[in-house]
Amino acid sequence: MSVRDFITAIPKAELNLQLTGAFRRESLLMIARQNEVPSQREDFEQWLALVDQPDFARLDEIAREAGSWVMYPEDIALVVYDMGLALSKQNVRYAEVMVAPPDFIGSAHMNFDAFIDALNDGRDRVLRAWDVDLAWILCIPWDNPRAGDDVARWATGAAGKLGNVVGMGLIGLEGAQPLGQFRRAFDTARKKEIYTIVNAGSSLGAAGVEEALAELSPHRLTDSWGIAGNSAIRDSLAEKEIPIVVSLHRALRLGLIPAAADYPLRQLKDSGVQVLLSSGMPSLLGANLIDEYELAHSACGLEIEALIQLMRQSIELAYLDSERKDKLLLRFDRDVKTARRMLLTGD
Repeated sequence: MSVRDFITAIPKAELNLQLTGAFRRESLLMIARQNEVPSQREDFEQWLALVDQPDFARLDEIAREAGSWVMYPEDIALVVYDMGLALSKQNVRYAEVMVAPPDFIGSAHMNFDAFIDALNDGRDRVLRAWDVDLAWILCIPWDNPRAGDDVARWATGAAGKLGNVVGMGLIGLEGAQPLGQFRRAFDTARKKEIYTIVNAGSSLGAAGVEEALAELSPHRLTDSWGIAGNSAIRDSLAEKEIPIVVSLHRALRLGLIPAAADYPLRQLKDSGVQVLLSSGMPSLLGANLIDEYELAHSACGLEIEALIQLMRQSIELAYLDSERKDKLLLRFDRDVKTARRMLLTGD
C-alpha cells in the first residue's frame, strides 16, 4: 500500500471547500450553454480558458465569473452533486462548503429560499448516493460589505439553521474593503451563536491576520499566511484555540513559497497552532485533499502518524453535532487500524 492509498483509505473531513472553486468543468460548460452564456458574453471563451488554465493571481475573480454562469436552482443542485461525487472518491465523509449567496441570488431566477433548497437538494442526493455529509458556510464577499447584514440574517435565521448552515464567513480578495465594515454582521453571528470564519493573510500577511482577529474575533481562519514568523500571533491563536485552515497548493500557486518544502507546516504545528489542511478550490488549483496530505508528507516531512493526527483533528474541529462527530471518529479510528496494518504488510 502506498502512502497515497493509505491517505485515501482513511475517512476525512474537508473544512474549507469553496463551491465556485470546485465545479466540474463538463457540468459547468453544459450549464453555461443551457443558460445561453456563450451567446451573451463576448468574452466567454477567454473566461473558459482561464477556468481551464487559471491565472492564479485572479483566482477569486475566475471563481466568481464561473459562479455567475450558474443561474437556476437545478444548476446549484447539479454542481453540489458533482462536488459530492468528487469528495466520495477521496473518501471525504464530511465537508464544510463556503458559498456566497449574494453571487447567486437576487435575480428573477432565484431567491434565498430557492437557493438554500437547491443546495440541500444536492446535499441530500450526495448523502444518499455516496454517504458524504455536507454543511454550508454562508459567506460575505470581501468586496461586498453591503451584503453583510443579509448574509448574517440568512445564516442565523430559521431557514439557514434548518438548511444545514453551520457558519458565516468572509471570502474573496483580502483587503478589498476595510474589515470594520463587516463588524456588525460578525457581531450578529456571534450573538446568534453561529460559527465565523475569515479568510486572512493571503494578501496582507501577518498584518491581515492580526487585524482580522482584532476586528472580527473569528472562530476559524483560512490561509493565515505570514504567521509563522510572528510569535505573538501564533501564541494568541494557540491560546485561544483558533484553528487555521491552509492549502499548500494554494500557497504554491500564489507564489507565496518557491517550493512546497518551504511551507512552514511543521513549525506551525510545533508552535501549538491547530493546523488543518484543505484543498480550497480543487478545480482551479488542480489539487484535491488527498494531494494536500500527500504533499505534506513528501515535501514538508510529516510522518504517517502526523498525517493521521491532522486528519483526526479535522474531524474533531468540524462544526458537526456531537452525535455525528462521534460516529465519524469511531469510523476513522477503525479504518486507521486497518490502513496501518495494510501499510505495514504492504498489501
